Amino acid sequence: MELVFTTFALFLVTIVASYIFYQRIKMAQGEYEDSKDAVRNITFGFSRQVKRMESDLERLERDTLQAKYMANEALANRQDNSDATLAGLEKVKELSDRVDGIEVSIETMKKDLNKLASQPRIIQQTQVDAPIPVQGEDILQGLTDTELEVLKMIVDTGEGTVPEIKEIIEKTREHTARLLKKLYDKGFVDRNTSSMPYRYSIRKEIRDLILEQNETNTVGL
Repeated sequence: MELVFTTFALFLVTIVASYIFYQRIKMAQGEYEDSKDAVRNITFGFSRQVKRMESDLERLERDTLQAKYMANEALANRQDNSDATLAGLEKVKELSDRVDGIEVSIETMKKDLNKLASQPRIIQQTQVDAPIPVQGEDILQGLTDTELEVLKMIVDTGEGTVPEIKEIIEKTREHTARLLKKLYDKGFVDRNTSSMPYRYSIRKEIRDLILEQNETNTVGL
């Protein structure tokens, strides 16, 4: 009777340990997948993101080691059990092997992170066209009313970002971004990429033309 009770108790402990272990594995796997996706999407805030991911990895390692310890302890305590607990032992062993695989993946991911962190961050910039020839107001006549409005706004404010300019011209963010890129590619404005969002400022030659045009219009009135 005592042997039956002991066997049943060990079997019950095996089931509980296996369930706890399996839940930890699911959590660890989910965190690992999230961390792996985050690596692919590293852009702005690179250093902060790397530190956060390293912290997540350390926590994941701790959880994994704890889960593996529970599995190994359950496995060691049940080596002398009867055939009734064999299925539970095999499940624990299977989960333990799975943890080993996760640990290998973690090590690989840490190496990739270290390699990525050691590389200098390079901000790609669009090739700036050669300065456009300044031929009086003829240059401005080729612009749309919206483009000219944006240039005048930048003259007044000194510089502007896509969100700021969007509010003034009452266009969508995508439309405003395309408009500014067009002006940038044609050489009407310069773009500062040292911060986000990018800041656009007008070229001196274009600024002088717009101010001259404004003075002419004022005199005409």
